[in-house]
Amino acid sequence: MSSLLEGLLSLIGALGLFLYSVYRFGDGVQKMAGEKIRAILETQARKPFSSMLTGFGMAAALQSNFLTFGMISSLMNAGLLGLLPALWLMIGVNFGMTINAQLMAINVGVVLFILLFSGYLLYFFSKRRNLHYLGQVVFSLALMYLGFSIFHQSFQIIVANSQAAVFLKTIFLKPWYGFLLGLSLAALFRSSNTMVAITQAIVGVELGLPTPLFLSGAFAMVIGANVGTTIINMLIGLDRLAIVKKANWLHFSFNMTTGLLWLAFLPFAYQLVEHASLICSSCFQWFQTSIFQWPAAANHSPERWFNVWQLALAHSLFNMSVIVLWFPITIIASKIGFGAVTDRTKFGSNGKTYLDRRALQSPALALILAAHEINHMAALTLEMLKMSRQAFLKEQLHLLDSIEKNEVIVDDLQEQITFYLSALLSQNSLTEVQSRRLANLLHIVVDIERVGDHATNIGRLADKKHREQLPFSEIALNEIELFFGKAFDLYNKACLSIRENNPELAKQIMNREENIDKLEEELRQNHIHRLNQGKCWPGSGVVYVELLSNLLRIAAHSANIALKVLEEGESG
Repeated sequence: MSSLLEGLLSLIGALGLFLYSVYRFGDGVQKMAGEKIRAILETQARKPFSSMLTGFGMAAALQSNFLTFGMISSLMNAGLLGLLPALWLMIGVNFGMTINAQLMAINVGVVLFILLFSGYLLYFFSKRRNLHYLGQVVFSLALMYLGFSIFHQSFQIIVANSQAAVFLKTIFLKPWYGFLLGLSLAALFRSSNTMVAITQAIVGVELGLPTPLFLSGAFAMVIGANVGTTIINMLIGLDRLAIVKKANWLHFSFNMTTGLLWLAFLPFAYQLVEHASLICSSCFQWFQTSIFQWPAAANHSPERWFNVWQLALAHSLFNMSVIVLWFPITIIASKIGFGAVTDRTKFGSNGKTYLDRRALQSPALALILAAHEINHMAALTLEMLKMSRQAFLKEQLHLLDSIEKNEVIVDDLQEQITFYLSALLSQNSLTEVQSRRLANLLHIVVDIERVGDHATNIGRLADKKHREQLPFSEIALNEIELFFGKAFDLYNKACLSIRENNPELAKQIMNREENIDKLEEELRQNHIHRLNQGKCWPGSGVVYVELLSNLLRIAAHSANIALKVLEEGESG
């Protein structure tokens, strides 16, 4: 086997290992964070600096461009995030993704094998969930280091082939070639981290280039990698709302414009990184010797690892320059109201919904979107109940068509939400809390759909009352209005408890449900008494009893919803 083929096969294997370990690392962090990620996404800050820091934290933890940018796009597509807050998050994500390059610049040596073994023990043998997830993170990080090491070994084999060495040498001698290569491969891998790690791995491979020329070409590849991730984000967002496309294009323009500036002044950029790295190195040595009184450790391979770290520093400085150039402009834009409003219009099951299948890769985000869709569904059924009340008591029969239309939408939403949550369960390994929340949401969806059915039944009773001209005494109508008010108030509170995730409100519902049962029994006895006295028309009596039965079931479903909210509060 030729050295070129051997090196390429080794490089491809290392690439698969690195990409897989990055995915597993992000998955482990999501599981360790659990409800914290959900809380961050649900209470998304709208202030510039806090939004940018949130983006930085998400990216630093998950280390996945595709996942973090996908979360932001899904939130925007659902109407839960405005244009400028999304841009602030994206700028923060840019900077957060530089953490991986800094980690790869650490010469772990034999510590790699300690990480592999300890991570393996925790991941495969720990019975405690948190330690199991910690093991997944540590083991994945060790696999990243292993992949990075194989990258370097692969390039050492590849350059043994003279033609391959000339090809690599040409890329570093002509920065535009490196820029385009970095851009293309980062877009292909959907990850700037992977392309930056590959570039770092070439450091120390003998290409016969002076260090300034080599590093300048490497900087160009790193810059291209940063631009490349924004391109794939634009492509996968082509079928999303206009506001998502606008955010993706603006994000691309931020990175591309800054990248072109760096390329135009690449010699100055190299001098900047060289100067900054020397200052940082001097500060670290002073800190090491003066503060901790540690002797400066001898480094047997200072040049290679120092240059690897310089690439990581260039990666960080580039993204800092994006912040310096564009963050103030977005703040000024926010002051004049540009992009502050999101499109929150909902069109039911046949139009835009909160559900986004691409968000299934992040269980925390998918559960948030499902919860918002359930709130939308609850609002529709609450409106149906209100209209059925007006149709029965106020003879507003023109509302019956709207009730029937909403019933079709509610049934369709139940099917969509159930399918979405089932897909989430089948495609992911959920934490215990996430599994419980998913099960509760499935139960709540059923209860809400049943309330919609009862509201439709009441609407049909109103139609029957009108068509057959059924008489109702003033006492009976007052009783119906009283019971309707109690049931409606109970369901309204249930919907509010879901939306606010309010256990205290849920407790009030549970306490009042028993009173509703007693009231229904009392009204039923009153009805029997009127029948015995001949004061009630039999046909009207049938409608009266059916109406009470539907309202009682609505109260029971409200209590079921409250119970799930209480369980959610206890698990949280």
